[in-house]
Amino acid sequence: MKNQKVLSGIKQKPYFTENNFVLYNGDSLKLLKELPENSIDMIFADPPYFLSNGGFSLHAGKRVSVDKGQWDVSNGLKNIKNEFNFR
Repeated sequence: MKNQKVLSGIKQKPYFTENNFVLYNGDSLKLLKELPENSIDMIFADPPYFLSNGGFSLHAGKRVSVDKGQWDVSNGLKNIKNEFNFR
């Protein structure tokens, strides 16, 4: 299987695998360094964007909250401890 050869360089154990799909839960920038160039079809990253500020937006003609949860609330740039947001 082609995936096994491409992914053999990754030290981290996959979070989920099924058929031709493999999912890793980790730092995508670190994982990418362990892979051959042009070997990945998709990367899905969902870091905290710190957009939850009590505001509203429009979606499908309705007013909706932009709050995603406490994990996404900003306490100011000086208080961000997640280095991913500063790369």
